[in-house]
Amino acid sequence: MIDIDLVRRKLARLNMYLDKLEPFTKKSFNEYLSDPYTKYSTERLIQLIVECASDINSHVVVEKEKRPPEDYTSSFLRAAEVGLITPSLAQKIKGSGGMRNVITHEYMDIDDEKVYNILPSAIVDFKEYIKQVDRFLDGLEDQGSNTK
Repeated sequence: MIDIDLVRRKLARLNMYLDKLEPFTKKSFNEYLSDPYTKYSTERLIQLIVECASDINSHVVVEKEKRPPEDYTSSFLRAAEVGLITPSLAQKIKGSGGMRNVITHEYMDIDDEKVYNILPSAIVDFKEYIKQVDRFLDGLEDQGSNTK
């Protein structure tokens, strides 16, 4: 069964990460590049955001279908298949899984400009993700599902 409380706690954490990321969007690209703490904090927050959302996706997908997503990218597509988020949102944010993998495993090859440029849309898209997951959970609660 879907653990609604667990998912809501993860959504709260995801929202906190987004709030921490937002101030970095106000910096110029040169400021971003010249301050290693800003750059590395941004990268780590993106990693945490994607991992948190993927954890939510995987939990819901496994509880609904019993077959876990294969990777971070597919977790968003599978989340859309089970109705957690819309297919259009899944298409928008599925690439974040690849970005997370580059940040985590190929840190020597990170395209700083690409990371910097995705920040505003990533914040908007993941805030929409939170809204859609909240609506999904509200629907479960409205159905009288006492899931733990």
